Amino acid sequence: MKIPLRLCYTFPIQIFTYMNENQIFGIEQQYFDSAMKVVQGLYGLERTGWVRRGVNNPETDGQHIDSLITMAKKFCEIRKDLDQKKLVRMLQIHDWPEHLNGDPVVAAKDPKEKERERAKKYIEEEAALRKICSEVGPEGEVIFKLWEEFEAKQTPEAKVAKQLDKLQAMYKAWEYEQAGNGKVSAMDFINSDRDVITDPLLVQWLHDLENEVNAGK
Repeated sequence: MKIPLRLCYTFPIQIFTYMNENQIFGIEQQYFDSAMKVVQGLYGLERTGWVRRGVNNPETDGQHIDSLITMAKKFCEIRKDLDQKKLVRMLQIHDWPEHLNGDPVVAAKDPKEKERERAKKYIEEEAALRKICSEVGPEGEVIFKLWEEFEAKQTPEAKVAKQLDKLQAMYKAWEYEQAGNGKVSAMDFINSDRDVITDPLLVQWLHDLENEVNAGK
């Protein structure tokens, strides 16, 4: 089943909807302001990859998360075996460390150097999230464990979340390329992370996207 590309582009939702209707977590009222600062901060944080490519009015972390949630819900309409609530919550918080650390990009070409950069990024993000979670009450421990699960990529939901994260960037790159917005090549993104996409349904979505990109050249 082909996913409509428009569902993978910027799909803004109200910040309070993010926190309330999606029931991100049972954060107690006295800690709600701290959680809101994180969410609001992500809607103001432009994604580094798009900034470096000269994209005008680039997607923010918050908008990226919105798009991922839309994709996850579409995915779960077909893949009933996954825990949709868990997948959505995982995607909602996967970039929370960037509220404090910004959106660092691992850019090294050498495999060993890339691995060192990734390890450093993980340590820094872990520390940032621990600080954030210490300020949102008892539910902070739940958030932190969910982020660790996402990073470990071992559970079905974490594996799909990681793949959706990559696939969404491919869709977004195609949107920018079509619009002539910045120096963006969708095929660069596809070729870079093609091997990451292994779930059969997501492989089909990637195949559909690649066909559209090639047809639009």
